[in-house]
Amino acid sequence: MTIRLRFRFWVMAGLLAVLAPFAVSAPARAEDDVPTDQVSAEYLYAADDAYLNRRVQAASDTQDVLLAMEWLPTVDGTVNGARICLDLDQSEVNTRLPLFAYLWSADGQLLAFGGAYEGISGSAPCFYDVGFASVPVTAGQHYVVGFGIRGGQYSYVPCGFRRNISSASGNIVGVSSLYAYTSLVGSLAPFPTETWWKTDYLVSPRFTPTTPAA
Repeated sequence: MTIRLRFRFWVMAGLLAVLAPFAVSAPARAEDDVPTDQVSAEYLYAADDAYLNRRVQAASDTQDVLLAMEWLPTVDGTVNGARICLDLDQSEVNTRLPLFAYLWSADGQLLAFGGAYEGISGSAPCFYDVGFASVPVTAGQHYVVGFGIRGGQYSYVPCGFRRNISSASGNIVGVSSLYAYTSLVGSLAPFPTETWWKTDYLVSPRFTPTTPAA
């Protein structure tokens, strides 16, 4: 290596060392190979939940909206997507693409997002999933999971968050719902902060508990 090349090498190395503390990590983006149906995954709402069968209503509002829920895990685990209940058939949902899912920390830091562009699969009675890269979450910490809907007409339960809602396993605890009217998606989507009469917008994380060590 010549003297000039060695000099350039050490200058670049020095710059990287100086700039490293200021590097900002980007939120995890969608993973193409994230499965939409995981046996080990848990959700806040079950397919046979009487809560859904009796109380779900449909909004007539057609504005683009980001619907979200503040929640906490009671055990450590990972989140790699979001699920929403929409009282719309799959052909109608597919006209709304792309749909985006999000995960934030409680203070608004975007941790992950993913989009469904070419088609989205659903399962009875009303569930649609969008995946993103797996993010570790800590028991007792609050997070916000969100789902962007083009064209509104979402499903909701009036006053559903008069009290906390727990999953069947107790590993997911829903605390409150949030929303933001926006057409922005991906990393540009705003952190939702609006609330309305403790309405439940039926958004759930796709949560997998950490497997205990043998």
